[in-house]
Amino acid sequence: MSRAHQDQAHGAIFLVRWLALVVFVGLLGVCYVHMKQKLTTDGNLCRDLENSVRELDEKLLGINSDIRRLTGRPALERRRQEGYIRMMEVSDARIVRLRLQTEAAALPVADDEEAAR
Repeated sequence: MSRAHQDQAHGAIFLVRWLALVVFVGLLGVCYVHMKQKLTTDGNLCRDLENSVRELDEKLLGINSDIRRLTGRPALERRRQEGYIRMMEVSDARIVRLRLQTEAAALPVADDEEAAR
Protein backbone atom coordinates (compact mmCIF):
# COMPACT_ATOMS: atom_id res chain seq x y z
CA MET A 1 0.00 0.00 0.00
CA SER A 2 1.24 3.39 -0.85
CA ARG A 3 1.47 6.21 1.60
CA ALA A 4 -1.18 8.25 -0.27
CA HIS A 5 -3.63 5.37 -0.08
CA GLN A 6 -3.06 5.06 3.70
CA ASP A 7 -3.71 8.78 4.16
CA GLN A 8 -6.98 8.52 2.21
CA ALA A 9 -8.08 5.52 4.27
CA HIS A 10 -7.13 7.34 7.48
CA GLY A 11 -9.14 10.39 6.34
CA ALA A 12 -12.16 8.21 5.51
CA ILE A 13 -12.05 6.53 8.94
CA PHE A 14 -11.77 9.94 10.59
CA LEU A 15 -14.75 11.19 8.56
CA VAL A 16 -16.87 8.10 9.38
CA ARG A 17 -16.02 8.44 13.08
CA TRP A 18 -17.14 12.09 13.14
CA LEU A 19 -20.23 11.29 11.09
CA ALA A 20 -21.21 8.53 13.57
CA LEU A 21 -20.65 10.92 16.49
CA VAL A 22 -22.81 13.63 14.86
CA VAL A 23 -25.60 11.12 14.12
CA PHE A 24 -25.46 9.86 17.73
CA VAL A 25 -25.64 13.38 19.17
CA GLY A 26 -28.49 14.20 16.77
CA LEU A 27 -30.45 11.14 17.92
CA LEU A 28 -29.86 12.11 21.54
CA GLY A 29 -31.23 15.59 20.76
CA VAL A 30 -34.31 14.17 19.06
CA CYS A 31 -34.92 11.83 22.03
CA TYR A 32 -34.53 14.75 24.46
CA VAL A 33 -37.04 16.88 22.54
CA HIS A 34 -39.46 13.95 22.34
CA MET A 35 -39.24 13.28 26.08
CA LYS A 36 -39.72 16.97 26.92
CA GLN A 37 -42.78 17.08 24.65
CA LYS A 38 -44.19 13.94 26.26
CA LEU A 39 -43.58 15.36 29.73
CA THR A 40 -45.40 18.57 28.80
CA THR A 41 -48.32 16.67 27.28
CA ASP A 42 -48.66 14.38 30.32
CA GLY A 43 -48.41 17.37 32.66
CA ASN A 44 -51.21 19.15 30.81
CA LEU A 45 -53.34 16.00 30.92
CA CYS A 46 -52.72 15.62 34.66
CA ARG A 47 -53.65 19.27 35.27
CA ASP A 48 -56.85 18.87 33.25
CA LEU A 49 -57.80 15.75 35.20
CA GLU A 50 -57.17 17.50 38.52
CA ASN A 51 -59.35 20.40 37.40
CA SER A 52 -62.16 18.05 36.39
CA VAL A 53 -61.93 16.25 39.75
CA ARG A 54 -62.12 19.61 41.52
CA GLU A 55 -65.19 20.58 39.48
CA LEU A 56 -66.86 17.24 40.25
CA ASP A 57 -66.15 17.71 43.97
CA GLU A 58 -67.82 21.12 43.85
CA LYS A 59 -70.84 19.64 42.05
CA LEU A 60 -70.99 16.84 44.62
CA LEU A 61 -71.02 19.34 47.48
CA GLY A 62 -73.90 21.20 45.81
CA ILE A 63 -75.84 17.99 45.22
CA ASN A 64 -75.28 16.83 48.81
CA SER A 65 -76.57 20.15 50.13
CA ASP A 66 -79.64 19.79 47.88
CA ILE A 67 -80.23 16.26 49.19
CA ARG A 68 -79.94 17.46 52.79
CA ARG A 69 -82.29 20.35 52.08
CA LEU A 70 -84.90 18.17 50.35
CA THR A 71 -84.81 15.32 52.86
CA GLY A 72 -84.65 17.39 56.02
CA ARG A 73 -87.48 17.38 58.50
CA PRO A 74 -88.91 20.79 57.49
CA ALA A 75 -89.03 19.78 53.82
CA LEU A 76 -90.70 16.47 54.66
CA GLU A 77 -93.24 18.23 56.90
CA ARG A 78 -94.01 20.70 54.10
CA ARG A 79 -94.43 17.84 51.60
CA ARG A 80 -96.74 16.06 54.07
CA GLN A 81 -98.86 19.18 54.51
CA GLU A 82 -99.05 19.61 50.72
CA GLY A 83 -100.37 16.05 50.46
CA TYR A 84 -97.47 14.52 48.56
CA ILE A 85 -96.56 12.29 51.49
CA ARG A 86 -99.09 10.31 53.45
CA MET A 87 -98.27 9.16 56.92
CA MET A 88 -99.86 6.13 58.49
CA GLU A 89 -99.77 5.23 62.11
CA VAL A 90 -97.67 2.20 62.95
CA SER A 91 -99.06 -0.03 65.65
CA ASP A 92 -96.87 -1.18 68.50
CA ALA A 93 -97.23 -4.78 67.37
CA ARG A 94 -95.41 -3.98 64.16
CA ILE A 95 -92.47 -2.20 65.80
CA VAL A 96 -89.36 -4.24 66.34
CA ARG A 97 -87.17 -3.16 69.20
CA LEU A 98 -83.57 -4.25 69.36
CA ARG A 99 -81.67 -4.46 72.60
CA LEU A 100 -77.91 -4.54 72.88
CA GLN A 101 -76.62 -7.53 74.72
CA THR A 102 -74.39 -6.90 77.67
CA GLU A 103 -72.08 -9.52 79.07
CA ALA A 104 -74.45 -10.31 81.93
CA ALA A 105 -77.44 -10.65 79.60
CA ALA A 106 -75.52 -12.87 77.17
CA LEU A 107 -75.90 -15.96 79.33
CA PRO A 108 -77.12 -19.05 77.48
CA VAL A 109 -80.87 -19.53 77.46
CA ALA A 110 -82.35 -22.97 78.14
CA ASP A 111 -84.35 -24.68 75.41
CA ASP A 112 -88.10 -25.05 75.83
CA GLU A 113 -87.69 -28.79 76.57
CA GLU A 114 -85.13 -28.14 79.32
CA ALA A 115 -87.30 -25.41 80.82
CA ALA A 116 -90.29 -27.80 80.99
CA ARG A 117 -88.40 -30.28 83.20
